[in-house]
Amino acid sequence: MKIFNLLLLCHLFLSFGAQAQRQVKTMNSGWEFKLENSAESETVNIPHTWNARDAFTKGQYFRGKGVYQKQIFIPQSWEERKVFLKFEAANQVTKLFVNDKLAGEHTGGYTAFVFELSDKLKFGQENQIRIEVDNSHDLDIPPLEADFNFYGGIYRDIKMIVTGKSHFKLTGERAGNLLIKTPQVSREKARITFEGEVEGISKELRIELNIRDPKGENLSSQKKDITSKDFIFELDIDQPNLWSPDNPNLYSLEANLIDRDGKILDSFTSKFGCRWFKADPEMGFILNGKPIKLIGANRHQDFENMGNAVPNSIHQKDYKMIKEMGANFIRTAHYPQDPEVYRICDELGLLVWTEIPVINDVTDTDAYHQNSINMQREQILQLYNHPSIVFWGYMNEIFIRLVFTGNMSEAARKAKIETSVELAKKLEAETKKLDSNRLSVMALHENEIYNSSKIADIPDVIGWNLYFGWYTPGLENLGKFLDEQHKRFPDRPILISEYGPGSDSRIQTNTPKPWDYSESYQLKSHVSYFNQVLERDYMLGMAAWNFADFGSSGRQDSRPYINQKGLVNFNREPKDIYHYYQARLLEEDFVYIAGKDFSSCYLNKIENVAVKVFSNSDEVALIVDDNEKLKAQVKDNIAEFNLDLPEGKHRLKAISGKAEHQRDIEVIFRKNLLANIQKEPLRINVGAHTYFTEEQTGEVWIRDQAFQGNQFGYSGGEIFQQSASKFQGTASNIALTDKEPLFQTMREGLDSYNFEVPAGNYRVSLFFTEPNRKVSARNIYNLGSDAAEIKEEIRSFDILINDHLVEEDLNLARDYGILQAVELNYEISIEEDLLRIEFKPRNGKPLLSGIKLEKL
Repeated sequence: MKIFNLLLLCHLFLSFGAQAQRQVKTMNSGWEFKLENSAESETVNIPHTWNARDAFTKGQYFRGKGVYQKQIFIPQSWEERKVFLKFEAANQVTKLFVNDKLAGEHTGGYTAFVFELSDKLKFGQENQIRIEVDNSHDLDIPPLEADFNFYGGIYRDIKMIVTGKSHFKLTGERAGNLLIKTPQVSREKARITFEGEVEGISKELRIELNIRDPKGENLSSQKKDITSKDFIFELDIDQPNLWSPDNPNLYSLEANLIDRDGKILDSFTSKFGCRWFKADPEMGFILNGKPIKLIGANRHQDFENMGNAVPNSIHQKDYKMIKEMGANFIRTAHYPQDPEVYRICDELGLLVWTEIPVINDVTDTDAYHQNSINMQREQILQLYNHPSIVFWGYMNEIFIRLVFTGNMSEAARKAKIETSVELAKKLEAETKKLDSNRLSVMALHENEIYNSSKIADIPDVIGWNLYFGWYTPGLENLGKFLDEQHKRFPDRPILISEYGPGSDSRIQTNTPKPWDYSESYQLKSHVSYFNQVLERDYMLGMAAWNFADFGSSGRQDSRPYINQKGLVNFNREPKDIYHYYQARLLEEDFVYIAGKDFSSCYLNKIENVAVKVFSNSDEVALIVDDNEKLKAQVKDNIAEFNLDLPEGKHRLKAISGKAEHQRDIEVIFRKNLLANIQKEPLRINVGAHTYFTEEQTGEVWIRDQAFQGNQFGYSGGEIFQQSASKFQGTASNIALTDKEPLFQTMREGLDSYNFEVPAGNYRVSLFFTEPNRKVSARNIYNLGSDAAEIKEEIRSFDILINDHLVEEDLNLARDYGILQAVELNYEISIEEDLLRIEFKPRNGKPLLSGIKLEKL
């Protein structure tokens, strides 16, 4: 009985203590949601966005208002307390109504904000909460446009916070953060200041401050009576445990606001770290007195089928993958990300560039300028305590729209430059006012306008977004550009803030070319960039674009509406290039056989199996089929093997130090494909040097070949290229298919396609798309005597199979539309050992994207 009473007393004491202190709980579940002007509502949980699906359908997504509502019971006991609602973010204008009364409004989609509810609540009753969120395009709110989706909704957590009448300030641009500063740090001593505000000042309040070291042991305790709303603590830490990527040591701080009776009215906790750094224009980035090359990636916050409404577990997984890749640096492009992101970067040891979404363009209005400044202030004040953050960013490629707008007058161009430079100066001044210890940075695209306008002289550091070998010809031109910039501006610290080509794990080749979207070309590009950056001591480092593929509704690549430059796919399945970074960056033994998505090897007679192995050792051993052991030297962290293997399945095992990796491959001789056609159809990716694998079925469309000396192939024509310097085929989206890479490449002007097959019955499937948006859809035969005068481009042709006309006057634009997938199937019986498909032009050049041949 005594034990029961003791437990009951402890329970009552703990309940009272918990009730007196700050209470925080998430409010994510069970919201009634509907879009404006919609009669239909649904129940949703937060995080939530209304654009998780429609941003990936037709390239346009709903931008407007969404409304969230729910009833919340508020206990009577809270009448003597203060009640707040904290939003980690909502995009992009948010209004909160409590019992139909406006409780607060916030502009900006990527930082936190807090509204007080106390004076609008009915205590001891149900209360109606309504939240209106609007992601409509607004010329006064950045971002105006960008290569990513502006998903609408409450896409991060909502929390209800209950405090005493006296409490640490929660509302305002800090959103409840109290600042921990480290103005002076050395190996011998770190000066720490802790400052903030108290709301509801009354007599005999005090703050008790406790600091624990990285091991959790008590380091320092202080008490201070509070006589005004502003307070500051100062203390020193001797021989501080420094924070770095290798040793991310974190101290913890706890502050309790206590009344004269000793009751805790409110509490604040935060972690912080001690480090110092600088950007040197000759030696690069210096952390705690030692040079460190910043190597990492950019990261967008969305995920496949979720948009940006992702749980903390996905944020955690992403950054653990980035750290496991060997990276020490991350750029949170192009906006402040979830608070969980910065917490885990602190813990993992990832140096961070965080930025506001002033991107591509600036509106010359006071409202736009002020909203931009507010965003930077909120970012800095809310994220100040995180030791991982070393760069405050505030602009990205701000002149790119100006450069590519051809009809802009000279006066308009000058005005655009002036307002952009003016805003940059304002943002730089505000950044230094709030935090003079960190570095300011902006990202530029490859154009001289940033130097001539002198906007590049404003921040501490410049990041160049450079795509040599992709948007600009020549991978080797990267180093030339960097050296030229360094020579012209020797006092300017620089890094590469974006680089990398698009890649599609469905597209593979051993002969990579720019704009083929193969993983092989992605590897080639990143290897080149790595070498050129590491050769230059003055470079601070580089951040690959992007850690993961991400949503972009305007994109027309091999996967529609997705930017595919990621090191991993949209669902976070690693591409080969992710593992190459591991080989390049990790210190422990590492080995990886590339080609997870290229395990079927279709070979001509004289070809060997090309195998690349990523490793961080000097030599790699490769065991083939558990018996033959080969060795190869490693160059640029790649060992290459050329294997003479018989047809069939084989097992490869790579060994590097203590690390091992195994992969199975299958060798298939192209000369036997027609002989096996009874069992397996032959699929050809016409006009392509790449292989394309369908995700749903695993079916492989093999690269094209000429008929000369082979059993099958094309005669005549040339590979269609929309751009002589870029695209292999067309980069445009193809309607009515999920096999875009098959239709985006094609052979144009071909005479025939031939197969040496025995007599019998076959099904021939031909795949087309009309890539030319300017081609006419008119029927030339309805134009009478004026046909010869037609100036429009027309493409029409006949198709014959073994001299039988199967398609007359095929006009893809007229019959099916532009950039639309077309599949035509024919069943044919042949009496000779050759199946010949002929393409006879009527107007323009015939074209073909793919062939599938089946034996019936």
